[in-house]
This record gives sequence, C-alpha cells and structure tokens, in this order.
Amino acid sequence: MNAVDALHAAPGDVRDAALALLDQVSAPLTERQLAAALRAQGVRRMDARKLARALKTLAIIAIMPRA
Repeated sequence: MNAVDALHAAPGDVRDAALALLDQVSAPLTERQLAAALRAQGVRRMDARKLARALKTLAIIAIMPRA
C-alpha cells in the first residue's frame, strides 16, 4: 500500500489531521519568507528582495543550501 492509498484508507479524523499537517508544511513561502531565506545564504538585501519579488508567482515550499 502506498502513502496515498493509506491516506484514503485511514479513518476520517486521522485523514483530516494528516491533511492539515501536510498543508502546514507544504504552504508556499511568502515573498518575505523567501527573501529571508535568501538573505540567510548571503544574498544582499536588495538582491534578495528583487529575487523574491520575481519568484513570488512560483509555489516554492522549501529552500535550503547545498550540502
């Protein structure tokens, strides 16, 4: 059984809780959150703001540095 099948087979309250959690962790970053993430990686403030503004139409849910 894959994850989607397990979700469909779960009781209603479990399914609702799982979907609520998934919604919280997969919500797209706001323009401000995206700019802050870029700033944390050393992008200058004005550049981070410009990049975030340019990317705001994309549903970015995570951003992390390369390992």
